Amino acid sequence: MKYDKKNNPETVHNEIMKSVKKYQNPILSSSIFQVASTIPSLILCYYLIYYGLKRDFFWSLLLTPIASGLSIRTFILQHDCGHGSLFKSRRVNDFIGWLCSLLTLTPYDHWKKHHSLHHASWNNLDTRGRISDFYSDCMTVADYQKMTRLKKFFYRMSKQSFLTIFLMPPIIFFIVYRFAFDTPLHWVRERVGVYATNICLLGIYGTLSLYLGLKSVILVSFMVIYPASIIGVWLFLIQHKFENVQWSAHPEWNSYDAAVMGCSFLRLPRVMRWFTGDIGTHHIHHMAPGIPNYRLVSCHDAHPVFQGVKILNWRDGIREARTNVLWDEKTKTMVNLHSVR
Repeated sequence: MKYDKKNNPETVHNEIMKSVKKYQNPILSSSIFQVASTIPSLILCYYLIYYGLKRDFFWSLLLTPIASGLSIRTFILQHDCGHGSLFKSRRVNDFIGWLCSLLTLTPYDHWKKHHSLHHASWNNLDTRGRISDFYSDCMTVADYQKMTRLKKFFYRMSKQSFLTIFLMPPIIFFIVYRFAFDTPLHWVRERVGVYATNICLLGIYGTLSLYLGLKSVILVSFMVIYPASIIGVWLFLIQHKFENVQWSAHPEWNSYDAAVMGCSFLRLPRVMRWFTGDIGTHHIHHMAPGIPNYRLVSCHDAHPVFQGVKILNWRDGIREARTNVLWDEKTKTMVNLHSVR
């Protein structure tokens, strides 16, 4: 799509965003196929794994990587439902999103509300500090230098790769999501949703434990959810924290620049693209959250103007996850903790 360069940047950006939002309409057959091919497949994987363990066929655990991948894809479907992008009907989105939440261990309404706040102000220096944005939030060099030695020590520890990538994700999905954390009292629906989800999960896993044994349920759940949680958190982290990412404050902050310069374009192998629902096309997702996952890449390809977006491959993603922690307001760049005193 071509744009008149004589127009001022704001006009051009508005034209691009208007063009991008044309992709927001979901295709019913595609959405139904995604749900019908993902959720039953994940449930089947769980069944085959438990069936094998019940008969001491420990080879059935070889299916756990596939189940982990399907768990990630199920989370993407839940994510799309939260944005109202998978189906036109809000009720259908909410029902499918809630169904997915029982497989992802992520309370639908609670996560949906927090995620909407993330989309309203990502990469905005004036809206930092939410616990739910731990992986996409940012501290400035100036803020860090004002901290006491003890606070600096704990902050550095909290950004260690082993902790943030390998230890915290399962804690978040297994434990933190069981509580209405970082949630105002007037978020009644979200609070009720957390504990209603817990009751359903207790019924599901309690029943499985009675028939299959608690040890088997814990083993399978951990082997499926643990790698899925690590990859999910890693995706979220590198899509918002990477070399040359840009942060700004009001009145400079705007959704177009935040999408183009505040989100990465993660190019993954085809198999990983399928399991992650092309969420790596994150600049498009942030520009128009109503675009269903299966239309993100085609939207990107139809707009050559996005060729300048930061592109990462999976190797870049591993490197970026271990660096670029603080925002230097003087140089307008992300810097490593080791470069700051």
